[in-house]
Amino acid sequence: MSTQSTDKAPDMTSGEGSETGHITEDLTFRIRTSADPENEWELSAQLVIPEGGADTVQVLLPGLTYDRRYWQVPGEYDYCDHMLRAGYAVLLLDRVGTGASSRPPATQLHADSHVETIHHVIQQLRSGTPAGHSFGKIVSVGHSYGAGIAIMEAAAHADIDALVVTGMLHTTSPLYDEVINFFHPGSQDPVLNDASLPQWYMTQRPGLRARMLEHADGMDPELSAHNEKIKSTATIGEGESLPKTYLPEHSRAVKVPVLLVVGEHDALFSSADVDFAATGEAVLAFEADFYAAESELEAHVIPGAGHSLNVHRNATDSYAIVRDWVDRKLSG
Repeated sequence: MSTQSTDKAPDMTSGEGSETGHITEDLTFRIRTSADPENEWELSAQLVIPEGGADTVQVLLPGLTYDRRYWQVPGEYDYCDHMLRAGYAVLLLDRVGTGASSRPPATQLHADSHVETIHHVIQQLRSGTPAGHSFGKIVSVGHSYGAGIAIMEAAAHADIDALVVTGMLHTTSPLYDEVINFFHPGSQDPVLNDASLPQWYMTQRPGLRARMLEHADGMDPELSAHNEKIKSTATIGEGESLPKTYLPEHSRAVKVPVLLVVGEHDALFSSADVDFAATGEAVLAFEADFYAAESELEAHVIPGAGHSLNVHRNATDSYAIVRDWVDRKLSG
């Protein structure tokens, strides 16, 4: 069954940013998926457009145990601010199951159902349904599991113009196979403090999030504390669907430009700490076989960073790489 929506337009409020002059629209996309055809899922999002408008929008897909706040680390680390200043609109979203979005049963949330919801969102951005804004060019920017969803969506629907993959390679570290033991029910987590979370909505146990997602030498204490504060959930269905996101049949079907950005010390994927030459050249050589020639694949490694690039001290280095690459690829 294909993704369906109601006839209603997305709910939204708008307001002009007081400091930057950008326009902010709060959106709710209502979607029916093949995983749950009898019920509408609500996907909460925020569209931010720079003063003067934008023809290109970046759709920002966070990884597991993150929601839209991954892209809004305070101060100079705010990814959205960097892209707005560069003239790009951004769509921040809470994947279904996180943030202000619906929380369906955990087994219904998996890679395929997320692909359906994101495809619906991209269709709406193309048509101008959200708040009357349509965009000529769309870039999917995914982190980790969000990158896997973005790859699968682009492969299935060919409806974007460029793809940025952060925190994901087609090879994993020994720690990757152990992290299932890092999780406990989200309803029991002191940070989430939400006893109403459905069964099998999971998050990292206290004290273990940093080991998975951070490289200590690249962190400041306040950044690590913030990373713990913004933790969200992952479901059993999402976890079981992770291997599907790495299948070469998906990445090889992407026919638009692709940029890879990973941390030198990514604990979940092969990095400098597991005898992998963590350089852009080495990553490009390894990953080239997993992508089509049409992807014009480029790869960059961020020195001193772990898995979650946006919470590291040098996060702005990765932002500059993404900005310059999008400028080059979509300037024509």
